[in-house]
Amino acid sequence: MTLTRDDLVVGVTIPGFFVLSVVSMIACGHAFPAMHVWRSGITAQAVLGTAIMVAFVPAFIAARFSFGYLVGFSLLSAVFGFVWLSFFSAFDYPHAIARWAMIAALSAAMIPLMLQNIPVWRPDLSEAAVKRIAVLLLASCFAVLVADISYGVNLGNPYGAARTAVVRPALLNYLTGIMIGAVLPYLFAHFGSRSQWMPAAGVLLLALCFYPVVNNKTVLLLPIWLPFLFWLYGRFDPRLATVLAFLIPMVIGLSAFVILVADRNYIVFSTINLRLVAIPSLALDQYADFFAHRELTRFCQITVLRYMTACPYGELGPTLGAIYQDGNFNASFLATEGIASVGLALAPASAFVCGLILSVGSMVSKHLSPRFIAVSSGIAVQAIMNVPLTTGLLSNGIALLFLLWWLSPEQRVASSLQSRAGRSTGQRRWPHGVLSSRDSCQVQ
Repeated sequence: MTLTRDDLVVGVTIPGFFVLSVVSMIACGHAFPAMHVWRSGITAQAVLGTAIMVAFVPAFIAARFSFGYLVGFSLLSAVFGFVWLSFFSAFDYPHAIARWAMIAALSAAMIPLMLQNIPVWRPDLSEAAVKRIAVLLLASCFAVLVADISYGVNLGNPYGAARTAVVRPALLNYLTGIMIGAVLPYLFAHFGSRSQWMPAAGVLLLALCFYPVVNNKTVLLLPIWLPFLFWLYGRFDPRLATVLAFLIPMVIGLSAFVILVADRNYIVFSTINLRLVAIPSLALDQYADFFAHRELTRFCQITVLRYMTACPYGELGPTLGAIYQDGNFNASFLATEGIASVGLALAPASAFVCGLILSVGSMVSKHLSPRFIAVSSGIAVQAIMNVPLTTGLLSNGIALLFLLWWLSPEQRVASSLQSRAGRSTGQRRWPHGVLSSRDSCQVQ
């Protein structure tokens, strides 16, 4: 296999991301010691033990871009951070066993996520039908927002009690999560890929209107995050853009940490480096400790199963929050469907099944451009890293997003001239050979 320039850049950038992740973790340990971000230094044992993660780099060089690639790299970030922190963790669990269990779970999840390539039948919808779907989705967002507002609004602190001050029906909460997690990002990608900038801007404004309803930082960051992804995946090779989507915000956060070191609130640094990067790793550390000494859930955290079987726990987030005093730590399927449900020994098997389920997203989106996939899943991928998979599929709308991808029309390169231009610059073809005509014009 001949490596292209893009392959080499990706191969260099991922180890650079690892180094910056370590720096970020060390900074988090100094800034947030109460969050159980263990103060770590550079030790030979930690460096050598974490260096094993470099073995995953060739997989991300060789793989084609897909939704599974996005999820796979996010999981790599979380497991890398956990492996590093485990060398300094003061929690009482078998650290070496946990490290290897999570490395094996990552490997197991990546197999279906990055290799699944089964073709699926798709309906051939007209552009008029797609426009009607977009209008229906917009109307649904407005209807859910109006229904939410009818129960009251609260402009309180997203970290405080304001998030639970207004009580709404469970069904409305589900619909709200689906609109924010799937429908609004999909609509922004839909309008943006067609250069319909006014509707795209309207979608971002509509998303911001949900903040008084949910008091959630995700809603505040969505109007920044989605345009950032839209620019990033239109500018760079999609695999490199996936790494840069972590790397660039981390640099911004660390810069704010250095420049605003006197600011003990660390607003920018905590939002990016702690929330985006560190917490998925911290969750693995806490779940490994919690379930090393307590009964496993055996998937009873799933609402349906909780009503059918005796479950020793309520919601896992509040349960761990009461013990560790770090807030409600919901976590990815590596922690919930893995460590909590079946334990460290069987976590790789559970991760494989979860990866197989999420690989459906790659199968139904392979006809879409990398930028469309990345932007429309910009919130969904974050949900996968921070909530159980069953919650993400339903409450955060990931299953609906898969359906919308399946219904979306194929996006192809507009002209052979653009294809020849890509080859003349030494760029490799986009995976699956597809791009929307307007997306292709953005590639440089």
